[in-house]
Amino acid sequence: MKSFRLCLGLLTVGALTASLCAQSTPASAAKTIEPARIAYVNTAQFLDETTGIKELVRSAKALEVEFSSTQGDLSLLNEKLRTLAGEINRLRADPAGNAKALEEKQTAGVKMQQELQAKQQQAQTAFQQRQQETQGPITTQVGKELRAFAKERGVSMLFDASKLGDALLDAKVELDLTPDFIAYYNAKHP
Repeated sequence: MKSFRLCLGLLTVGALTASLCAQSTPASAAKTIEPARIAYVNTAQFLDETTGIKELVRSAKALEVEFSSTQGDLSLLNEKLRTLAGEINRLRADPAGNAKALEEKQTAGVKMQQELQAKQQQAQTAFQQRQQETQGPITTQVGKELRAFAKERGVSMLFDASKLGDALLDAKVELDLTPDFIAYYNAKHP
């Protein structure tokens, strides 16, 4: 009986093996992958005043000058609000303080704070719009030049180290093409 089961098991295994071998297996088309050349740039350095992309630095400085009066107005309004908050604190600390004067100062403070927030929002929106108008075409050109630069050097994968943050644990300095690209771009676009 045991020998019958053994023979039956061997025949079954043999039959399965024969049927599997008889089936035609398609030749697998292995995709060859060529070696990749990887490098990185740090776009945060593009705005460095001494070593950055001159066109971007000029644009950023022009924006700074354009919005300096707005920034000054916001700083002045913020200082007035701080002064008013100090006056409110003094009135609160005075045991014989005038409740009506305190209420008037608090109302003026709330109004001034709302005015400051509205002006800050308007300034932020105006700055972002103007930044897009002035720097948008430059950053588009930088992107095109960066792709051409990488292609000329046979780089198949280029990372922006400034956007990777903590994801970039370690990289060889030799892989940093930032100074080379900045020199390349500044030579083409003085």
